[in-house]
Amino acid sequence: MNTDVFDFTMVNGTLTEFLQKIDSFTDVGQGGVLGIFIMIVVGGTLYFMMSRFNRKDAFGVSAFITGVLGILLRILSLVNDYVLWIGIALMIIGIYFIHEEASNYE
Repeated sequence: MNTDVFDFTMVNGTLTEFLQKIDSFTDVGQGGVLGIFIMIVVGGTLYFMMSRFNRKDAFGVSAFITGVLGILLRILSLVNDYVLWIGIALMIIGIYFIHEEASNYE
């Protein structure tokens, strides 16, 4: 009888399986929070690092990269479909801001 609270038994022991196992510990029915936390940390860090130049450009680039990251995290099953669609919406908004800024130089 296994009485461990956090059962770390894995089949392959790959990094992907390990991340999914850790994410399953925070799953309350709608998916874990590990992928969302990764997206927030990466997107927020990008925005704050680039915001000293121009805040609108920084938001466009960080939203685009966060959207791409959301797609990659969905492939790894670390975020659910709702978070994927929010990431895609962020990517579309980011593309709009980048295109708007690029049109100023034409």
